[in-house]
Amino acid sequence: MNSKIAPDTIKGTHFFWQLKIPNQRLADELEKALTIPPLLALILTTRNINSQGQAKDFLYSSLKDMHSPYQLPDIDKAVSRIAHALAEGEQIAIYGDYDVDGITGTAILVHFLSSFGGRVGWHIPHRVKEGYGLNTGALTKLHSRGVTLVVTVDCGSTDHEPIQLAREHGMDIIITDHHKLPDTPPEANVILNPKGHGKIPELADLAGVGVAFYLATAIRAYFRREGRWSGSEQPNLKKYLDLVALGTLADMAPLTGTNRILASNGLSELSRTSRPGLLALKETCGLRGGKISNWDVLFRLGPRLNAPGRLGSSDPALRLLLTTDCAEAQLLAQQLEELNRQRQSVEDQLLAEALSLIEANKDYEQSSSLVLASPGWHKGVLGLVASRLTERFNKPTILLTLVDEHWEGSGRSVGNFDLYQALARCSKHLVRFGGHRLAAGLGLTQSQLTEFFPAFEEAVKEGITSKDITKTRKVDAVVHLEEITPELMTYLERMQPYGVGNPEPIFCCRDFQVEDSRVLKGSHLRLRLRQDKARFTGIGFNLLESDQLLPSPQWLLFSPRWNHWRGERQIQLHIIDYK
Repeated sequence: MNSKIAPDTIKGTHFFWQLKIPNQRLADELEKALTIPPLLALILTTRNINSQGQAKDFLYSSLKDMHSPYQLPDIDKAVSRIAHALAEGEQIAIYGDYDVDGITGTAILVHFLSSFGGRVGWHIPHRVKEGYGLNTGALTKLHSRGVTLVVTVDCGSTDHEPIQLAREHGMDIIITDHHKLPDTPPEANVILNPKGHGKIPELADLAGVGVAFYLATAIRAYFRREGRWSGSEQPNLKKYLDLVALGTLADMAPLTGTNRILASNGLSELSRTSRPGLLALKETCGLRGGKISNWDVLFRLGPRLNAPGRLGSSDPALRLLLTTDCAEAQLLAQQLEELNRQRQSVEDQLLAEALSLIEANKDYEQSSSLVLASPGWHKGVLGLVASRLTERFNKPTILLTLVDEHWEGSGRSVGNFDLYQALARCSKHLVRFGGHRLAAGLGLTQSQLTEFFPAFEEAVKEGITSKDITKTRKVDAVVHLEEITPELMTYLERMQPYGVGNPEPIFCCRDFQVEDSRVLKGSHLRLRLRQDKARFTGIGFNLLESDQLLPSPQWLLFSPRWNHWRGERQIQLHIIDYK
């Protein structure tokens, strides 16, 4: 490696490349102690790994390394209440969110509690008609159907009024959620939230489906202590990890610690799942066999499971996860495929209209933010289009549409800018808002709309810095291409799944020869590279402008990936940028 002679920052064509600072002493120790390639040891030291033990856990952790569910405060109370409901034959409703995280967690609890003979139903709110979280109308209907216990999944932490109404009707509420609790939590019977008061660092990053899975493990432990089964009869919770991986990855939960264990093992279960719905969905996506990756979840399975909820009701997606009938699974998978096509069409149309508004208003060229509103936009795709606009214009973006005479919106941030805090500064112009640093939702009245536009622009202009909007890629190491070997790739596979908190390793190199360069389909760059004895093909998707001449790069930024073609696999460089 020639990292010592490389500059700390390189200005590429599309990004600034910021070189990470490795701990060479620790890397040498890890290389010898764990018998791993030196480049892998160097990467590990840039991942908050400070010891041989942490490195070993990172590379070789298993389900037995998971933290106990009893670290969640009050989980024993939740288990006791659910066990009582099962024993007494009470009607239980699982109330989940409409995204992949919510429906996978709902599917786990519905299936698991039903396996005990429980009377278990479910409700997923309609995104447009009911909105996010618990609502009084839905709870009133559940009460009229005899429901006495409601268990939420991925929602409920801020729903004071609906929970109060439910309690007045005699229904008990158990909240399972992972969103930040307000200073004054709602008066539910039990709140299972790793971000709640008495936050548990080891479990704080669980997705909603992770919290639901932990509740299921605690329920199983309870019945095991009660002597319900012999050892071989107890439910095999490992079979639910396919759903846990889907929800955790789709929700972009940090892939460190417990989440990484759940997602990694869950992808293995997803690859060999026997669920008719997931088998049908995989076939629809062209994933009939082989190993399922985090990319397959993010770009194939996840969008199709999300599509029904974005356009209206998530019921088809949840029924797909629960069905045991192969014929029904095929029909539902085809329905999700069609809904996903509709979602793409609606999203593309909304993007085109938003771009027209931006082009028509020259003030946006000088603005620090983008706030666009149209009464006809579909609420379910606002966040997706806001993300695309943020990526394109590199500005915090909010899109708003009219719902029942109120404006509802979704926003996305850029870089390190805190969108939630910017909205907090504009709170007097909002009816409600919520979210986090990178994404948020909001609601406001017609009269507030005109005042909100300049207030948000001012909040962004005062709070954003040049560092926030600089497009940066962090580089793990400067390498010689001969270091990219099949052995290294085997170890890099141990680092998967990649995602938030565990990004795919990125390298840069120089002093190579370009033996051939081509443009594919107008904007994709393909290079054939040689460096001493090493030879690779590199593909950079959408790297070129339509009229751009072929570049002659001196530096290359890339991630190595396996390319599977006609039954064979070769290492291919996924080109991110060049100089």
